[in-house]
This record gives sequence, structure tokens and C-alpha cells, in this order.
Amino acid sequence: MAIFGDLEHHTLTDLFKILQTRPGTLFFHQAYQGRTVEMVLEGGRLNALYIDGFPVPDAAQAQATVQHLHAQGRGAFEFQPLSQTPGAGARQGARLYALPLGSLLQDPLLQAVPADQLPHPETRFVAQPSGAEVPAVLASGWSVLAPHLRTGASAADLARQTGQPEAELLLTLHRLRAAGLIAPLRTVALSASAPAPTPGPSLVPSSADVAAPVAPAPLLRRLLGALRRLTGSGAA
Repeated sequence: MAIFGDLEHHTLTDLFKILQTRPGTLFFHQAYQGRTVEMVLEGGRLNALYIDGFPVPDAAQAQATVQHLHAQGRGAFEFQPLSQTPGAGARQGARLYALPLGSLLQDPLLQAVPADQLPHPETRFVAQPSGAEVPAVLASGWSVLAPHLRTGASAADLARQTGQPEAELLLTLHRLRAAGLIAPLRTVALSASAPAPTPGPSLVPSSADVAAPVAPAPLLRRLLGALRRLTGSGAA
């Protein structure tokens, strides 16, 4: 049977729990910036999402759309089971992704991060004067670490300064960086005492390196002519 309601009275979290085992299409009529959203659900997963009839092929954008509706907290919805959804067969076959409903509403900052994406324990980070808003999930950690990050600190430094486990600090630093609150500290200034580089050999020859052209010597020719006459080699 069809299900009707409004997000003002039923959150998406509760709605997804009800639809966990029900295949069909969930419609949000003019709820997303005045546009209609269709979510094709099957097996507790979001298989495809359409905005005003146009598919959203990118899974991250689809999740962002769902999270926008959830944060907005209002908008009329209608769920039509698969057997009652016009054209559902064609759309159900066009599976663009398979996103579990349970993870769609998770804050990306709280999701697990692979170990190879975490920073090195000795990488130093510094707070950024970007004015970025601190996400609520990071507020408590930021309040503790911000004073140390104003001048730069690594996870190893922060572990000694705050007593927190280094593994937790690596994850927090990763999330703070993703939120645009910190950036790696890189030394770009050259030491003033560093010797100036020795210039390489010039490709343009100097005047001292260029041999002066030898002009014909009239005096030499006259001396040679006189020598030939004396020896008789120049006689006819």
C-alpha cells in the first residue's frame, strides 16, 4: 500500500526503517529546492535517484541530496510500492548505485577512514584563518586542539600535550582537515645564512674568450717574396 506524509511529522530516519524491506519509489514532491525527488529503493538500498525526472549518476551527489532533505526537515512525501509505481520496472533495472539506507544519513565526518588515508603521526598541521564553520561533531575536539594548532602541531605532539591516544588524534586531524579547519604546515622560507648558488658557466662567450680574427699581413707577404727572389725560386 502507498504511504503518504510530511517530513515535519516523520523523519527520514524513521521512514527508512519502515521501507527497509519494501521495494518501490519514494517521491518528494517539490521538496528539494522546488523540485521533485524520486528515490528507487530495493532490498534496503537506494539504487537510483532522480531530480525532476533526470537521473543523478553520482553516488556522492545522491547522498548529499538525501542529507539535504533530512536536514531540511520538511516536505511532502509519497511511497509507491514497486507493483504500483508507473514505469518502475524500467527504472528499477537502471541501477546506478546500491547505497544502504542505514548509512545514507550518516555524517561523512563520522564514517570510518581507511588507515592509509590518515596523516603521518609527525605531519604538522596549522589552523587556517578561513572562517569555516566548525561542524557540531568536531566542536569538542576542536576546542581542545585549536590552541595547539595555532602555531602548528602533529598528532605525536598533541598526544604528548593533551594525553589523548595518537590513533584518535590522527582521525581527528583527518576530519579537521576535511572540514577546512587545518592544513599541513610547510616551511617555505629559505634560510638567510644559506650560501648563494654558484652561477653556472655562461652560454654567451665573453670578449676575452673570442679569438680576434687574424688579418692578412702585407709585410709578411713582402718578406716572403724577397726571400724567393734571393733563392732564385721566383725567377722566370
